[in-house]
Amino acid sequence: MTFRRFRALPPLIVGAALLASCAASGPFPSLAPRAVERDLADSTAPIPPCLKDGQQAPESASRPAPPPAATVEPADPTLPARLDALKAKAGEGESAFVKAIDTASAAVSSAGAAGSESWVAAQQAVSRAETARAPTLDALSDLSALAVAAAQRQANPADAQALQGAIEAVQAIADRQAARIREVKAPLKSP
Repeated sequence: MTFRRFRALPPLIVGAALLASCAASGPFPSLAPRAVERDLADSTAPIPPCLKDGQQAPESASRPAPPPAATVEPADPTLPARLDALKAKAGEGESAFVKAIDTASAAVSSAGAAGSESWVAAQQAVSRAETARAPTLDALSDLSALAVAAAQRQANPADAQALQGAIEAVQAIADRQAARIREVKAPLKSP
């Protein structure tokens, strides 16, 4: 070997050592049949090759216990009052928003060039309108939290339907408010 070949040897050794250190260590996944493979073996579906010829799954890979049967709760007698309160909160937010957005619309229509005093006043009026949406958005957030809790505890279907109806009603208000803000803000140009 020539000297040039020896010079290339140390980087190759270092590279091989680095690659060897990249090998995974620790527990490896089991090669036992997965639950889906065991389930297929019990049906008329084709049997996976790992289960053919009478091979048995190891004892440690026994089937998981079936999930407990879901129990449906009785109707919540307080839910209608809570939903009415949240819808009323959203309605209050809508009333405040309508007043604020009308003011903002007037300010935007009379706004001057970007950066002018009237433009700043219009921006502030739009910000006040966005802030006026807070009760509606809070009500929507509270309704969403109720929906998550109801889903986790398998709520009564009548309660779930009433909750869904309230969410859809408040979401429609929030969507209209967002669309109106975009419409009013559109003429305002950034400086």
